[in-house]
Amino acid sequence: MRDVIEAGTPRRRRWIGIVVLAAVLAVPAISLLISRNPGEQQAGRAPQAATTGPGTGDGRGEATGGQASVPNILRAGPRTTGDEETIDVVFPDGTKARVRYPATLRLGDRGSRPYQGAWISGERAMFRKLYAPVGGVPRGTTWIRSMTGDVSLWSGRDGQLLIFAFGRWRIALQDSRDGLTFEQRMEWARSLKGKETRDGYLVLSAKDPVHLSKPGDRLGGEPAGPGLLFGDGRSELVSLVLTRDCRRNSGIPPELRWNATYTDGVCRGDVFVSAAGKEAFVRTALLGIKVKLTE
Repeated sequence: MRDVIEAGTPRRRRWIGIVVLAAVLAVPAISLLISRNPGEQQAGRAPQAATTGPGTGDGRGEATGGQASVPNILRAGPRTTGDEETIDVVFPDGTKARVRYPATLRLGDRGSRPYQGAWISGERAMFRKLYAPVGGVPRGTTWIRSMTGDVSLWSGRDGQLLIFAFGRWRIALQDSRDGLTFEQRMEWARSLKGKETRDGYLVLSAKDPVHLSKPGDRLGGEPAGPGLLFGDGRSELVSLVLTRDCRRNSGIPPELRWNATYTDGVCRGDVFVSAAGKEAFVRTALLGIKVKLTE
């Protein structure tokens, strides 16, 4: 390089030096652009994992929640009779029911999300709650990597979590910081399945070593039976949990207690009905909601 720069007249040497210097500086910049991971350019975008079907994308980036494209909530069109409405629902274990309620509660418009207790057997049998986050993935979570074609691993405020993609639904499994081993996570990813009904409800199934809780089960000190949660989680909520021997096994789910000003519940046959919000809303829900299991 020294021989080239010093050849020729002073003006010519100066121009040659500028050209050579620009070429030298361009090499690392070009190398940086070539070697950059394309996924890094997506870091500021909304996560695609919450908007794609199984096996169609990783969805790298940070999740902000509340995405209109993936509400992760099912709004059923109610049938109105006088001052009451009726909707047909399907619990995540496939149980069907007819729900009648005062029209002022607007359960059909609020929409429902499934949740279900489950555990993995083995030397370290561990219980986990499966739920459908509003927006597809919990707010503030970051994509880590894919586990299988329809399951991905994310990092959140409370540790890591698995996100399962079942059709339009995204189901989360929140893990603790010292929780499942890598092998157990892979067992969850391979063993848990989900299928949409014709009306859009999600029905879950699992094969050994993963087991879904049955109506009336209490695991981890809380009701774990298949349930539906009505509302977007911001204020007024209603929960229906399948609960055999309801008087003994009922309990208000923690999802209702977290941000509620008032909560209460009542048994309606084999279904525990609970509500959260202002006291007037809760009282109306507990007095007015009637549930009839149809299958």
